[in-house]
Amino acid sequence: MNLVPGITLVLVGSALEGLAQVCLKQAASYTALKYASWVSLGALLFIFEIALYTRALKSLDIAIAYPLSALSYASVVIAARVLLKEYPSPQRWLGVAFIVAGAALAIPE
Repeated sequence: MNLVPGITLVLVGSALEGLAQVCLKQAASYTALKYASWVSLGALLFIFEIALYTRALKSLDIAIAYPLSALSYASVVIAARVLLKEYPSPQRWLGVAFIVAGAALAIPE
């Protein structure tokens, strides 16, 4: 069974979820039209993420896909650092490392 396409879909979906969270953070800084634009973009990214995850479930067991989807937590921290110039603490980076390690354990040999 080729797991690569399903895993790739989950990883891309997790990255999209991170970007969607950044959009919602941006929306919180604005009012009216800019607020609606950022919220709409965030919602659209969430819809794409759901579509990718659902497609991934066609080729992955949920016992593999769901732990991998936890990588969205890591993608939020990375996106916030890169796009919003937030500075996560070393403790938070350690948490990200644990999430990535845990997700890696979910991938079968």
